[in-house]
Amino acid sequence: MSSILLLIIIVMTIWKFFIPCTLLNKSKKNYNKEFYLKKDESHQSEIIKNKKFFNSAMVYFDILKKHLYLNKLSKEINVYNHIVCQGDVLSEILKKYSSDGIDSSGVSLLLQQYPILRKLEAGQILSWMMITKKKLQCLVWNIFPQEIRVYNRMHASFTEGIIRILNQLNNSLYPAILFTGELNGTFIDSARSLGIEENYIIDISNALQYQLDFRKLRQGDRFAVLISTMMDRSYNVESKLLGARLYTSGKNYYIFRANNGKFYDREAVSLEGSFIRFPTLKPFRISSNFNLNRLNPVTGQVSPHAGVDFAVPIGTPVFSVGDGEVIVSTYSKIAGNYIAIKHGCHCITRYMHLKKLLVIPGQKVKRGDNIALSGNTGRSTGPHLHFEIWINHRPVNPLTTKILNIDKLSGNERIIYLNQIKDIIPKLCFD
Repeated sequence: MSSILLLIIIVMTIWKFFIPCTLLNKSKKNYNKEFYLKKDESHQSEIIKNKKFFNSAMVYFDILKKHLYLNKLSKEINVYNHIVCQGDVLSEILKKYSSDGIDSSGVSLLLQQYPILRKLEAGQILSWMMITKKKLQCLVWNIFPQEIRVYNRMHASFTEGIIRILNQLNNSLYPAILFTGELNGTFIDSARSLGIEENYIIDISNALQYQLDFRKLRQGDRFAVLISTMMDRSYNVESKLLGARLYTSGKNYYIFRANNGKFYDREAVSLEGSFIRFPTLKPFRISSNFNLNRLNPVTGQVSPHAGVDFAVPIGTPVFSVGDGEVIVSTYSKIAGNYIAIKHGCHCITRYMHLKKLLVIPGQKVKRGDNIALSGNTGRSTGPHLHFEIWINHRPVNPLTTKILNIDKLSGNERIIYLNQIKDIIPKLCFD
């Protein structure tokens, strides 16, 4: 009975993860149907008996779906699948499935960067995506049941991400999944290329935004992300971010999810600050930095520049960086249209040279609320947003200040949390 149930789960999982990929490419006729239709009885028996194979297959099909979604805007995408046979060579496999040929220089570059791909073994599964008829974009290598490797073309080279299926954590009935990779470009793009869920990438970025400057991360910095999985009665696979580690400049940064759903560090101190880093949806180029001894470009005199100027186009939405109350929303000859918001912790933020004000004095705002549109009003040499943070009546650099959050776990809740992360920390390894 248990074997039959497991087979049903496998079929439904394949339907959930693989069929949507097929529908995205329904005009293409280049799938190796043997991959999911033609399996001999001994192979089916192995799937039924080997729970690790099922866990690996579950992750594998999910990865394929995510990468097809990431590349779906391409005008032409071809997807191929192949079960490795004894003596198979990667370059020959790729050529075999491409009737119009394949960019051999790209394949050579991939093998040069990652010689391990010369060590394919019978029974392993390969899937690859070509954005054009000849250009290899992504290769997913299932070394079941232990490991999946993902290779993505980014810029002028390929990146490698490793996905490991681990034993159950914290008495869970289902496995945990460990994603490890290196930065090639931004953290967001590098994590996406590995197939990590978008909401988990945002969670990690938000939790670490006051611990490090993501703009200063360097190529080759490493990260690890641990995700738990579970399956409901309808065989829908759900997941949850358990923890993450980012290594840069010789230092490790960790986040862990507590039972209350919030993120904390290794000392059980909250990482979900009361503020977001930037007053815009994304960081823009800095046209003038924080400098209390700056030479004013308009007057020619030395005058403090108590904030940071972002080179944003006119009409860009401006957000409140934290919860608070609007204490000023008016016009002045110097600041133009500007807003001041009073927050807790003796903190005030100011937003200047705005085109349009969307809030009024006395109005309560939440972190992330749209309060204005950027502009070029007042004493200004060009369109930009001037942003200030004042703490205890003194200006601080918005790019470097750490607005402390003293929220931390205590008592029995802290003990439970620390015991949980003892099991997670060793799992967040790169090797």
